[in-house]
Amino acid sequence: MAQFYLLSVVYLVLCAGLLLVDKFGTQLLFLINLKTFFNANKKNQVISMALGLIIAAGLLLFPCEPGPMILGDILPAFNIIIVICYFLSRINKEQNDVLDYNNNKRNALGFITLGVALIHFLFPGIVIV
Repeated sequence: MAQFYLLSVVYLVLCAGLLLVDKFGTQLLFLINLKTFFNANKKNQVISMALGLIIAAGLLLFPCEPGPMILGDILPAFNIIIVICYFLSRINKEQNDVLDYNNNKRNALGFITLGVALIHFLFPGIVIV
């Protein structure tokens, strides 16, 4: 379904923005607003993670054409699940006001997520089998 395709691209870009906010927040101020909204309360975090799981399930069950069932959009769905696992690991940790600028693992995950979103957007017909 085309709806899950578009939602997955938007979700991946927003997650990449949340992961890269400390590195690029000074150049792109909307990332700071996005992080503030995401961290405002636990309800926003839980809702966004639940939406991510629904989008990942939708990608796996309803891939874009000519993708085969289940394997069609596995890379974006897998990336969404990895990002959700990262956010789940950070949900109960103390939020510091100090910028964590050099968190290489988080920055790498953000760049990978952005790359998957761009590839998924530019080449929707590519199927990894």
